[in-house]
Amino acid sequence: MKFLRTSILRDHTSATENLELDLPTLPLSHLVFSLSGFNVTDEATLAEIIAFINKIRVADNGVNIINCVSEDLYAVNQYMMRARPILTAMLATDNLPRTLSLIVPFGRTLFNPNECYPARKKGELTLFADLTALATSIDNGIINIDAIQLPEASPSKFMKTTTLTVQAPGATGDNDVNLPLGNEIIAIGARLTTWPAATAHTAGIEDVSILVNEKEDIYASASLECLMGDGIFYGGGSPTNQAANGSLNAPNTVWLDFDPLKNGEYLLDAKSLSSLKARLNMGVSEASYLTLLELCDANS
Repeated sequence: MKFLRTSILRDHTSATENLELDLPTLPLSHLVFSLSGFNVTDEATLAEIIAFINKIRVADNGVNIINCVSEDLYAVNQYMMRARPILTAMLATDNLPRTLSLIVPFGRTLFNPNECYPARKKGELTLFADLTALATSIDNGIINIDAIQLPEASPSKFMKTTTLTVQAPGATGDNDVNLPLGNEIIAIGARLTTWPAATAHTAGIEDVSILVNEKEDIYASASLECLMGDGIFYGGGSPTNQAANGSLNAPNTVWLDFDPLKNGEYLLDAKSLSSLKARLNMGVSEASYLTLLELCDANS
């Protein structure tokens, strides 16, 4: 078994654009998407840098395999890798080179020949990146993208990553959100608009339940605060930061994990269900975001 790493975009000048690139044809483990620039006067924070990557999408003949904004992809990276994505040169030095790298994964583990995206003909698999030109906090941006292929792989599964926008329900309290059927659910990331802040415990989502065929199952009212505590499993914990640095954890995000052992033992099988919902107990009537990680059949 071997892998093949190739550059599919080299030192591309950052611009406000919708970038479109054909991806390689061999089975695909993951992409590495790197945005680089220079500090403007002081240190640019993670929140300032990541905001220039609006959305990353990968589609197979128009069908989305990856579709999420950069903040959610950052959270997926932290969930999968048990570590924070790389952000170099955390120093307040004018014109210091900085690089933020995000992994775009096609399996629960990387370099896995049994779980990656299957081979496709040229032009069938496409990367779309919605970008804004670097400015203000970091400038002179360039983008580099590498693809890691597994030429000898014959995958049986791949991971699909999509974010659902949950509109404000119009009231606080329970808000039932339909989840996709047909695959196995690996995990669900919930990103909140309102996060507990100074002098207030208020959160956009106070707790979450999962309804399997209209009955609470697996997660029967998991509180936000305890889901925050689960961050220790994902390499988060409590980082020590200077105020100017900002947090390096995924912003305002908690996870409902159905694969805690990373061996598939607890996956939520939604292939034969008639109904699957997340019941969000809303502390604030506002939009929120659910990122679905699904394990899909590569041969279907």
